[in-house]
Amino acid sequence: MYRHSTPSRIDQKWAEQKAKLQNKFASLTDKDLKFETGRKHEMIERVGIKLGKTQAEIDQIFNDL
Repeated sequence: MYRHSTPSRIDQKWAEQKAKLQNKFASLTDKDLKFETGRKHEMIERVGIKLGKTQAEIDQIFNDL
């Protein structure tokens, strides 16, 4: 299988969103924000726990990106 050496649009978009989150919430680490296909819910849950936010608050934070 041939893989592109440049990041996909999705990867670029996530990198931008991740940077925004880390700027807004300095306590978030790369490990907290590690995105794996099929495990998005787990990552969002980690962020919520780390920030002490409810699910509704986390949903709003991600929607505002």
